[in-house]
Amino acid sequence: MIEHWAVAEPDAGRRHLIAHGHDVRVVEPWRGETLPVLTGDEAGVMIMGGPQMVTDLAVYPYLSAECALIEQAMAKSVPLVGVCLGSQLIAHVLGASVDFNPEGRMAMGFYPLDVTSAGRDIFDGPLMALSGNQQGWTVPPGATMLSHGNPALTPNQAFRTGDTTIGFQFHPEVTRTILDQWQTEFAGLIGRSGTQSKSEQDAGFARHDAVLKAWYFDFLDRWFQTHLAT
Repeated sequence: MIEHWAVAEPDAGRRHLIAHGHDVRVVEPWRGETLPVLTGDEAGVMIMGGPQMVTDLAVYPYLSAECALIEQAMAKSVPLVGVCLGSQLIAHVLGASVDFNPEGRMAMGFYPLDVTSAGRDIFDGPLMALSGNQQGWTVPPGATMLSHGNPALTPNQAFRTGDTTIGFQFHPEVTRTILDQWQTEFAGLIGRSGTQSKSEQDAGFARHDAVLKAWYFDFLDRWFQTHLAT
């Protein structure tokens, strides 16, 4: 699991995987930690979100190293999940464009996801999902779109390429404590066009998080099922 910032606590997905028998190794290249060389026997790779931008690859050379890790995972058919920044890095590797919203808007709060016909094997149906991003991606060449979001913010929300690589622009992993951290550390972003107020975010978490987490945990179990510990 690749992390990009000092997250307040292990996220809900990491906790779920550990509870279900996975040995989760967290690597933080932003702190100078070295990315692994994949053997192909890994149960999977998860590349999580963070405040860095794909348009600043020259500023953060470790992101280019992560792109090489993504290429390794795809070449070795290691199950790969990208969340927010992670999905943007995968999209970049696949030749998609990753950039800011052309109108300067950003997402921070809960927004609806509309599932495509191809996404029905991943999503049971529409979801209200937590987002927090300034950049988004165009559809990667050859990828299958799984869900769309608010067309004025980040219209592309999930894609799949091949049998083992998937990207989510939204944040199903965020706990209440991590949302508190967002609201504190990124407080200056609340109020920008497209964002929800703190009270709206709080109400959205209370109303929608349980359903979002139930979907996410089921997804993780299914995505990594061939490698689950016994």
